[in-house]
Amino acid sequence: MVDTTSLVSEIQKKFKIIGRTEELKQIVLAHSVGKNILLEGNVGVGKTTLARAITKFYGSDDSSFYRVDCSEELLPHNLVGYYEPPLVIAKGYNEDSYKYGPLALAMLNGGCLFINEINRMPENTQNSLLTALDEGILEIPKLDTIKAHKDFFVVATQNPAAHVGVTVLGEALIDRFIWINLDYQSPEEEIQIIKQEANVNSEKITKISQNIIQATRETISIRRGSSIRGAIDLATLINQYNNSDSSSNWIEAAVMSLHNKIELEDGLTQSKKEVITSIVLAVLNKSDFQ
Repeated sequence: MVDTTSLVSEIQKKFKIIGRTEELKQIVLAHSVGKNILLEGNVGVGKTTLARAITKFYGSDDSSFYRVDCSEELLPHNLVGYYEPPLVIAKGYNEDSYKYGPLALAMLNGGCLFINEINRMPENTQNSLLTALDEGILEIPKLDTIKAHKDFFVVATQNPAAHVGVTVLGEALIDRFIWINLDYQSPEEEIQIIKQEANVNSEKITKISQNIIQATRETISIRRGSSIRGAIDLATLINQYNNSDSSSNWIEAAVMSLHNKIELEDGLTQSKKEVITSIVLAVLNKSDFQ
C-alpha cells in the first residue's frame, strides 16, 4: 500500500502546487502500479505543471524529461528516431547512423516521455507507441530491439474533444492509459495561485482578477472562458498602474490579458473587447471597488 496522503503533501510543498490534492493522489496511485497517465483538461488548468512535478519527484531531472508537442505534422520518425542518410552512406545501418527520438531516449535512459496534446497526434504516429506502452519494447529496423528501462514512464495530456483540431485517439492506444481529469480549481485556490504566480499581495486585485476570469467561464456569449493564466496576467498588469482603482485601467488590462484567451460563440455581434468590457464593469460593480 502506498501512503498517498504524505506523498501528495510532499509534492505540493516541494513544487509549490496549490490544491490538486485529489488529482495528485490519483497520479501517485497510477504511477505506483506502473501505469501510463493521461491528464485531460482545458488549456491552462496546469496539466504540464503536474506532469513536470511528478516527473521530478520520481527522480527524473530536466535531462531525462522528454517532451513531445503533438500536431498533424508529427510523424513516427519524429517520435521514434531515424537514420541520417549521409551517415548511412558512410557507415551503413548502425547505431552511429541513427538519431534516437524522444520515445527511444526515454526508454533507454529511464526518463519520462511527456506527450503534450496527444489527441493531436496522427493515427499512424499513435501506432508507434503501442508496443512501447504495453510491453515496454520498441523495434528499431535494422538495428535492435529496445527494452524499456525500469524507470521509463509516460505522462500525456489532452484537451477536451470539443476543442478545434483534436482527433479521436485509437481504442488500442487510449486503453493503455489511466485517465485523470483536471477541471478548473476553486475560486479560493485560484486566488492563492494568482498571489503566488503574479507576486501580488493585494487581496482586492487578486479577488477581482479571479472574479473576472470566472465570469468569462459563465457568460453565455463566450464558448471558452479564460484559464488561470488570464487572471495571472491581469493581476500582474493592473499592479503596474499608478491607479489600480480606475475602471478604465481595469478594462485596458483585461482586454490585453484576455483577448486571446477566450473564444466567443458563433454569430455574436459584439467584439471580444466589448464582451470583456461588459464583464469587467459588471464585476467591479459587484465588488467593493471604489
